[in-house]
Amino acid sequence: MAFVVKPLQSFTAEAQIQDNRKLYLYQIDPLLVEEEDGFNLRYYDDPKVIAHIEAFCESFLDGRYVPPMVVRALDDGRIVVIEGHCRRRGLRMAIARGAWIPLVSVIPFRGNDAERVEVMLRSAQGLKLEPLDIARGYLRLRDMGFSAADIAASQSKTVARVQQMLLLAEADPQVQALVRGKHVSPDAAIEALIAHGDVAAEVLSKKLDAARQEGRFRLTKAAPRKPRPSRKTVEKVFAVVQAATQHLPADLPKQARALQKLPETDRAARMVPVSAELLIGLAQAAKEIERMKARQARKLARLEAVGQAQAVLEMV
Repeated sequence: MAFVVKPLQSFTAEAQIQDNRKLYLYQIDPLLVEEEDGFNLRYYDDPKVIAHIEAFCESFLDGRYVPPMVVRALDDGRIVVIEGHCRRRGLRMAIARGAWIPLVSVIPFRGNDAERVEVMLRSAQGLKLEPLDIARGYLRLRDMGFSAADIAASQSKTVARVQQMLLLAEADPQVQALVRGKHVSPDAAIEALIAHGDVAAEVLSKKLDAARQEGRFRLTKAAPRKPRPSRKTVEKVFAVVQAATQHLPADLPKQARALQKLPETDRAARMVPVSAELLIGLAQAAKEIERMKARQARKLARLEAVGQAQAVLEMV
């Protein structure tokens, strides 16, 4: 694909289009590129974001290649960045530190407001957005008329995951602060919001205090509990064993005490006669226990499969 570089004066005068053969770049004074208030989802106080901008600054100062920003011209002639907000800030920082950068290449963008948000969410350049920022982006799209299904299709996510993120985007500021501060994982917060609603912040704070007393400083989503035997199964096994013990020899306790005094190797070779009813009852109990273990294994496998699938969905 060929690049065609055009001067600034043609930026708003000509149709900002691209075809299969050419990609138009425009040479612009970097100080003319503005940031539209409230558009970017990035949380600039995040240490990772600060370091990311600093890295761009160093690249500009050292003359290393930095991908062009995507911008658009507003009706009043101002040029605002659509994708590349951290690059723009790093560029401004480099100029403030003495770098001489008279012109910078930018790629024009034309589309509606929803498409601008989609571009920002899908952007593969640089530092990924934090989950809470993505959630705010989903909320912005929904406010523009997008359904959860529309957002899911646009961002290659499931509808269920989009709905979870929308729940986080509308959560109490206290819940969001816990997530933003890395004290609570996004999915732990979502789990609490689903279970406790308006009191999720209070519940999370209490759980976090308890976790800190155990030496853990971040609250994560609870692991699925391992399946336990049902009461019906336990009662069935107990009934079978109880019935079988009625056929125990009367002197069995005395025999058991005598056998316990023998070395293990000798005990293994000794045989104790029991009735057929006792043997059948114990065999039935053992069979029921094996069935129970098989059911538990299948249930645990399903839980692990769901957990793995959820982990994939949570990769944002």
